[in-house]
Amino acid sequence: MKKFLVLFAALMLFVSTPIAEAKKPMPKDIAPIGFKILETNNIQKRMVFKYTFSIKNPRATLDYKPENIGLDYTGRVLWVYGDVLNLTDNEDELAGLLSHAIAMGENSYKGLFRGFFSHAAYSFNPRSKENKADLKAVDYMVNAGYNPLALITIYSKTLAQTRYEWCHYYPLATKRMVNIYEHIYKNYPQYLRNNAYANNIYYQNFLHNTTKEMKKLEKKLNK
Repeated sequence: MKKFLVLFAALMLFVSTPIAEAKKPMPKDIAPIGFKILETNNIQKRMVFKYTFSIKNPRATLDYKPENIGLDYTGRVLWVYGDVLNLTDNEDELAGLLSHAIAMGENSYKGLFRGFFSHAAYSFNPRSKENKADLKAVDYMVNAGYNPLALITIYSKTLAQTRYEWCHYYPLATKRMVNIYEHIYKNYPQYLRNNAYANNIYYQNFLHNTTKEMKKLEKKLNK
């Protein structure tokens, strides 16, 4: 009887104790996560990470323009704005944004005069550079111990879908997320086998809106 009561009390304690939720990032988390990504990936290019509550450009929208994440190519300062930070639900998602920004920031060191004209070079071919930065971001996240599927969930929240890619500065949101998924599938399949984001509403929304693209990807991978 005594053993039963002890077991019952332990069971009630387990039931009444909520499962700890993922930590929602705060402004103070930005720099440590950013520098962790730099160090674990041995990126020997100076960058700093800062936070500001409001968007400097009031016309900037949440479609992941450089104004949103605050990527300063010449100063190598990666600003994270309050509205974007509020959309991150865990450190994985913040790490995804920072990893992409770091991959883009590396471009600021390329070219003449220590990358002084790198922003102009980016403007000539932005979609290709964005796509490459997405894949590098996945690698950076994995090396730093973050789940790369979070890059899909944060993009699902922040990337607006344009009508056509050819008349816009950035790649189609669905195409970017499918490319990220393919890169994870080929290089880090363990994250898909044990998918911590399978029931995440933003991940599910990504799947629901890319059914055609995912069927094409399945055929491509099965060749």
